[in-house]
Amino acid sequence: MNAVPNPKRQAILRAAKRAFLTHGYRAASMEAIAEAAPVSKPTLYSHFNGKQKLFAAVITDQCRALLDTLSSVQASTRAAEASLRRIAMSFADLIYSAESLSLLRLIIAEHQAFPELSELVHRSGVQPVFKRLTAYLVELHEAEVLSIPDAEQSAKLFLGMLQGNDHVRCLMGLRPIPDPSEKVKLVDAAVGLFLRGHRRSGPRMRDEP
Repeated sequence: MNAVPNPKRQAILRAAKRAFLTHGYRAASMEAIAEAAPVSKPTLYSHFNGKQKLFAAVITDQCRALLDTLSSVQASTRAAEASLRRIAMSFADLIYSAESLSLLRLIIAEHQAFPELSELVHRSGVQPVFKRLTAYLVELHEAEVLSIPDAEQSAKLFLGMLQGNDHVRCLMGLRPIPDPSEKVKLVDAAVGLFLRGHRRSGPRMRDEP
């Protein structure tokens, strides 16, 4: 069961995200974020003891829906395809959202002055998503639903199919964000290829969980 969100913490995260996206990491001040939340500075620092911790929390919160989806899926032959589609759509919704693209542009722009931001993003967003997806693929393999002998490599391929060149083009402003029908086509193609590539060999596929 998910914990009930703390209203003050959520208000701080919303204010911090706006501040980072509007002013950049360097110019966004803890004082201005506290004022925008609005909370007192002691309250802000009781939740986040510095700007790095706050930025990491913003990234984790941005990935929350995807992480919740990954936590809810179960290894079942009846649900595997549907679960992979849920994961894929949640990932596509995340990486192609205007806020996520803006945050990634910010991280790239700030990299020379604040190279630690890249590590924060990896540790707070990328790594938890990758670990949970890998664990789920291990479950599917061990339950003999799919053949996934190298779950880490398969997780990279699955996410890579959903990201690819279109994400780079969106990031560079060379194409608009995919509309819902485009994301459905992307998810259908990625999940279909993944399932075909990881189908178990043998006389039949298992039909029971």
